[in-house]
Amino acid sequence: MKRERIIAEVETVSDARKVEETVKTGYVEALIETLVNWIGVEEDLVSSYERFASRQTNTQAKDVFQQLAKESGENVETLTDLKKSFEMLDKARISRIEQLSKMK
Repeated sequence: MKRERIIAEVETVSDARKVEETVKTGYVEALIETLVNWIGVEEDLVSSYERFASRQTNTQAKDVFQQLAKESGENVETLTDLKKSFEMLDKARISRIEQLSKMK
């Protein structure tokens, strides 16, 4: 299945640089910022669920909150790995922009 082009054909170095800059600011940076915020939410959930668990007298409820805290902790690790991957993509994007800028 063939997909439609998302961008027009890149015809010049200037066009290529503009597309690279748009990808950096419109996608990569936005995704990193979103991941940072999501990591913060998951970290807050870990501490909240741990606090809920510590206050429970019902073993079943305590186990549920401990499991939720564990899952949010695992989410933090996964999201942190994703963030690192996007930061690597961002560094590569910067290099591409710099290379294209030298070609003026």
